[in-house]
Amino acid sequence: MINRILFATDLSPFSAHTLEHVTNLALHHRARVIVVHAVEPLGGLAQAVAPKFESEAEIRSLLRSIKERILESLTDELSESREALDCFDDVLVRQGRPAEIILKLATELNGDLIVLGSHGPQSMGRNVLGSVTSRVLQLSKVPVYMVPMSTPIPPRSIAPAVSFR
Repeated sequence: MINRILFATDLSPFSAHTLEHVTNLALHHRARVIVVHAVEPLGGLAQAVAPKFESEAEIRSLLRSIKERILESLTDELSESREALDCFDDVLVRQGRPAEIILKLATELNGDLIVLGSHGPQSMGRNVLGSVTSRVLQLSKVPVYMVPMSTPIPPRSIAPAVSFR
């Protein structure tokens, strides 16, 4: 039985396509959805040229702004169906390696299913699995629903954010 779905998103243009699958699954199974986004650690070069965060408060502020962007996107994409929007319980934005974050949260939150795209826009070719997807498929202890990505769907205009339960 599917009660809790983790929707892993990278905020790419491909995410809207995966969102359609997540929403349909949630409605069909009357499941709750938690959106998961991982902020990749900066590499050596990026650390050298990027401004340093002065405090934990600045890092929390950055993560909050990413969460707000995701909430706005969900609200916009699902604006025509309040029932679909009501399936979403929370958006979790964490720092760390994406596959590790997704797998850890699936365990901690007792996820029944992980939904993610086959690859992000940085992957080359139509049949290539992204590194995050490949790792999640190999290591997950719960079923993984992988959505093949081919052509990105352009996001709709940004609408005001709503709060989830």
